[in-house]
Amino acid sequence: MRSLTSAAPFRAALMTLGLLGATQAASVPALQTLPHSQVVTSLGSTPGWFICDSLNAPVVSVMGWPDQRGLSRLTTYSKKGAGQFVYRNYKVGGSDVGAGQIRYALTPSGQTVTSQTIYNVGSFNIGALDHPEQALTPNIVTLYSQEASGDCRWTLNTRLLGFDARRSFMITEAPTGQLTYQTFDFADPIRLTHPDGVQRSSVPSLNVVGGSRVISASQEIFTFQNAGYTYTVRVARQGQPTGASVTVSHGGKVVQTEALTGYTYAVRR
Repeated sequence: MRSLTSAAPFRAALMTLGLLGATQAASVPALQTLPHSQVVTSLGSTPGWFICDSLNAPVVSVMGWPDQRGLSRLTTYSKKGAGQFVYRNYKVGGSDVGAGQIRYALTPSGQTVTSQTIYNVGSFNIGALDHPEQALTPNIVTLYSQEASGDCRWTLNTRLLGFDARRSFMITEAPTGQLTYQTFDFADPIRLTHPDGVQRSSVPSLNVVGGSRVISASQEIFTFQNAGYTYTVRVARQGQPTGASVTVSHGGKVVQTEALTGYTYAVRR
């Protein structure tokens, strides 16, 4: 794989990934335009490329946008130590395409990667899916880095994937409009599930099927009811200052509210 060093070829690689919208001239756009959706990925107030909620290691990783030199910051949060994280800069290389799979080499900044220590971001051609229009979030399914390696949680029809210090959250919206809310507690063991094709996830700690959503000028609000509890997820609409939170209520009283550390939010085009 060839590492990209100049701005022009690197922008070309980003466009291959769908990482640069037509109106974005910089390498750190706030809005990612994919074939069937528009996506915001945010770590705090900083735009990001993708989130990898690892299914093989107790971490959640957030990959930042590569800059003009191809350097991207990977921030890795521990699922065992609340609030603990490390970060490292990687150089993102050109794409290596084969049998529908797409790999982007990662080279730790200032280091030379040998054949025994190959790191990469794994993607795929969504055209191979039976329903490519249901691929809404960045189709990153593996991440191999110095910090953690393996599969990333990825499913069709995902509207929101985020995390805080104790769990991951996922909201899916089927083509019929049916909403599903799932949480994955970091303290729970990971029990892998194998949805069709390239999809990958694990048994949720909480699964609520059926919910409602309301759109205001500034946010989209998802509401779910289960066993006397109400789960309200608020996420800033695209074009608004970023931010997402989950509020849990019981008997009309707020039990807790958690701001998401990072999240990916997708809207169908």
